[in-house]
Amino acid sequence: MRKFMKSKLLLVLLTLSLFLGAAFPVAAEVVTLDQELASADAAIHRQDGLLKGALLKADTSKETEAKAAEKEEIGEAPEKPAVKPYEVRNEPNRIVVTFKNDPASSRAFNWYTSEKFESFVLVSENEDMSEALRFPAMVQKKSSHYVERDEAGYFIFQLRDKETGDVIRYFSDEGHQGEEWDHNSEVEDRETQAAGIDVQVVEEYAYKAEAVGLKAATTYYYQVGSEEGGLSEVGRFVTAAGERVPFSFLHYTDTQNAFWNQHLVDEVAFAADTIEKMLATDPEAAFVLHTGDIVEIAEVEDEWVDLFDNSRASFMQTTLAPVAGNHDEYGLSWDERFIQKFNDHFNVPAEGPVDGGSYYSFDYNKVHFIVLNTNDYKNEENKALGDDQLEWLRWDVKQARAQGAEWIILNYHKPIFSKSYHSLQDTDVQNVRDEFMAIIDELDIDLALQGHDHVLSRTKSLKYVTTEESAFSGAVAEEAEQKDGQDYFLNPTGTIFLLPNTGGTKTYDDIYSKGLDHIIKVRPKLDWLTQELVDEYNNLFAYGGQPDKSPRFAESHSNFRNSIVQNFALYKVDGNTLSVELYEISGGLGEAREPQLVDSFVIEKE
Repeated sequence: MRKFMKSKLLLVLLTLSLFLGAAFPVAAEVVTLDQELASADAAIHRQDGLLKGALLKADTSKETEAKAAEKEEIGEAPEKPAVKPYEVRNEPNRIVVTFKNDPASSRAFNWYTSEKFESFVLVSENEDMSEALRFPAMVQKKSSHYVERDEAGYFIFQLRDKETGDVIRYFSDEGHQGEEWDHNSEVEDRETQAAGIDVQVVEEYAYKAEAVGLKAATTYYYQVGSEEGGLSEVGRFVTAAGERVPFSFLHYTDTQNAFWNQHLVDEVAFAADTIEKMLATDPEAAFVLHTGDIVEIAEVEDEWVDLFDNSRASFMQTTLAPVAGNHDEYGLSWDERFIQKFNDHFNVPAEGPVDGGSYYSFDYNKVHFIVLNTNDYKNEENKALGDDQLEWLRWDVKQARAQGAEWIILNYHKPIFSKSYHSLQDTDVQNVRDEFMAIIDELDIDLALQGHDHVLSRTKSLKYVTTEESAFSGAVAEEAEQKDGQDYFLNPTGTIFLLPNTGGTKTYDDIYSKGLDHIIKVRPKLDWLTQELVDEYNNLFAYGGQPDKSPRFAESHSNFRNSIVQNFALYKVDGNTLSVELYEISGGLGEAREPQLVDSFVIEKE
């Protein structure tokens, strides 16, 4: 942790605990949000509508469980299907490689097992793992929540009475494969009933290790595991050159696989196919950036397992630079936040408190990357980026400039400029928009890479203007020229904001292209907009839209999480030139799904 942050950590934690209404320990796994704040967030971001167990109204659940047992004994309660027991997995799983210190001389590792082992990572310059270096792993016990399944593996849902918490009947997702169905379809009266779910609480072990003292610009092979539990297959990464050497990296976002959709639309299979196609497009890419919402509900370990298992072949061949999204801290109960889940699964730095993720930075061949944490909204001002994080951002960029960084790339989840509704509706974003944009302009950020809004968005080069000049705190700094058939920026003074739709199947619509009446119909809270403001906002963008033409967009901002169109971006840095290519993949999983170039631009500095 940076020196100036240490003196403020205690104050930050105290402020957070007071805002939430009750103190909690520094090592808290779960915090409960203020009810008003949680309710407002759920209205914007939650689609599941699930109630975990008997957590209904003021019911303590103990009384409800006793009543249920009594009713079952006398034959009045519905019979619960047999629950499939948790399956022990002692081979290393949920394996991922990340940056924690200098990418030219180190890599960090994270993985899980069911039981505890004395574990390590082996790193070798040889694919046969000969002459391997051995680095010890730290282990920590974790409480993992797995959703209950029946013996066939389908999820066990409950139709519950909202007032009493009584189970009216049980049902599963069996037989609904390929249908536009979800658990809420079974709710007969939304005023008095809700769908519920229970979890199995399982103790597992998470491991963190770091390989240090590595050679720059070198291909390394690795295995993680233990003598008792066994080793993983061989993975691969390449260290940075640490000098002004050309390189490329890839970017996708919002894989966000919802457990309840696993047997209906296999969201995670599309996410896995997307990263596979990304790496095939540029096999030499140095790393993959993910701008958040890795999963849908962080509490549900099934989602982490499903994503990591399906993407394992790709994850084992690259380094991931992850950003925390709002869903990466969500619990099944809408007011709970599992604030350590992101950092449980990724071995990344924390320059401030771990709070639904962390913020950090790294340098790769004279390019400085900053990862921000927009889950930092639990402060008195409800700002997506708190004062300490913004102060750190200023300090970090100034340090990077002093150390010779030639490009500054900012990465965060919740956008301030996008072609869908979140960027102008999320309260925590609006509370920091003007201040954040002013800092971005002050620090001369080259690119700002975003997520969250599940739509294609690429702005023009934007500069900060005051709220008196623009409701959006941004204006066009300069238009692009045309060179070799693509947008070209020479020494731009502004920042370009980019969002590559989604790497999963959930999509939002480009509502701002459909006129004011449509905007207000699908997002009533945007009724402060005028057509003049909509035109001004649209003029900030050079490219964007929603490639998926879902018929649901006629009445809704969102589809049914069944999009077969995914996007990603490829960035190439070569000295004073940075080029960006935006790709689209479309089609069912059994189809060719070849990436197609849909947009590109170049920034050059003299």
